[in-house]
Amino acid sequence: MPDEGVAARASAALPTLSKAERRVGRALLADYPSAGLASAARLAERAEVSPPTVLRFAQSLGYEGFADLQVALRAELTAQSNGPITRLPSAPAGSRAEGGLLDRLLQQAHAQNGRAAETLAQLPASAVEAAVALLSDTARPLYLHGGRFSHLLAMHLAAHLEQLRPGVRLLTDPSGRDLGAMIELTRRDVVVLFDYHRYQRSSAELAARVHRAGATVLLVTDDLACPVAPEAEVVLTASSTVGTTYQSMAAGFLLTELLIPLVMDAVGEPARTRMALWEEQRRTELLG
Repeated sequence: MPDEGVAARASAALPTLSKAERRVGRALLADYPSAGLASAARLAERAEVSPPTVLRFAQSLGYEGFADLQVALRAELTAQSNGPITRLPSAPAGSRAEGGLLDRLLQQAHAQNGRAAETLAQLPASAVEAAVALLSDTARPLYLHGGRFSHLLAMHLAAHLEQLRPGVRLLTDPSGRDLGAMIELTRRDVVVLFDYHRYQRSSAELAARVHRAGATVLLVTDDLACPVAPEAEVVLTASSTVGTTYQSMAAGFLLTELLIPLVMDAVGEPARTRMALWEEQRRTELLG
């Protein structure tokens, strides 16, 4: 395995780990690196698994054991001990001069595009195939919901999907105005849940409610530790980290847009027919 950080190894391995090992990985990433520097028993307690599961997790990442994983963590801390101030980018020269702000904007655009492509390239093919199968199965009703900001991603995907297939509903208040839909969930239903850092308790509670009903959770999250991930049947990750003060949902928006044509192809001719009817109904409203 290439010489990479423990967090990178854990993030890359999560889709292939057992459910119990994924719990260990999420617990580690949720308080990284501190959680990994405690004892194996303590990490097992945090992840609600047995200590041998922590050992198997470390071995799944390519380490001889948990002690070897901790050696790698300590080496990371040593390499970073020169302090965070030295890792900050230099202040942009002439940022107030003509073109300065535009230059900064374009630099961030290139960085975000590159990060989006990088994180999407790491998606497991099996997860993408499973997600498209769920989104395109017109026999299964779709419900979409997101957090404070990630709700924008849910709205974006729902707006396109409802043009391609029936049975699409955006949930704005699962514990309030949409409670009726939650009470009526069945095993046929699919809930597409967007949950980005900082993760919300309401998302975990919604996922638990979906599971009690026997429905399926398709989670779209970032590359950090999402508490819902171990419980989701399908997880798609789109990183929100771009090295700026605020996290970015650019990769998330790109992911949703790239899923749409895949779903259209999977639904087939009925999707194109529905789009034609949609456009016909809106013809008198549109100006161009």
